[in-house]
Amino acid sequence: MDTLLKKNLRISDSRSIRKISESQNHRISGSQNLRISESQNLRVSESQKLIISESQFLRISESQNLRISGSQNLRISETHNLRISVSQNLRVSESQDLRISESQDLRISGSQDLKISESPKLRFSESQNFRISESQNPGSQNLRSPESQNIRISET
Repeated sequence: MDTLLKKNLRISDSRSIRKISESQNHRISGSQNLRISESQNLRVSESQKLIISESQFLRISESQNLRISGSQNLRISETHNLRISVSQNLRVSESQDLRISESQDLRISGSQDLKISESPKLRFSESQNFRISESQNPGSQNLRSPESQNIRISET
């Protein structure tokens, strides 16, 4: 390894960092923390960009999987927090864009799954908060926006 980098790269036995191709950009600016706990897999396929701007935290707790398939962009703007608690799965399928604009919080509580199928776009505009809470109604969940609209997602 290049001794001029003055950085430490530590990979434990239970973790794998696989396949960062030539067309990948891995940029973590100042005051950033990228923490991956034990038994974690970070897989970035071809033509992917993982860009984390200033004062951002990407935290993945134990038994978490962050998978980004081909031609995906995960962009987190300034002063944003993406927090995924234990036993959560964030899966973004092909040709998906997950964009979080300014002053947004995306919070997923315990044992929740956020799954996005092919070719849709999930966009959060400025100064809106979307929260997925638990035990609102038996068998259903409420997604509330500041415009006082309710979208119920029932369990399958």
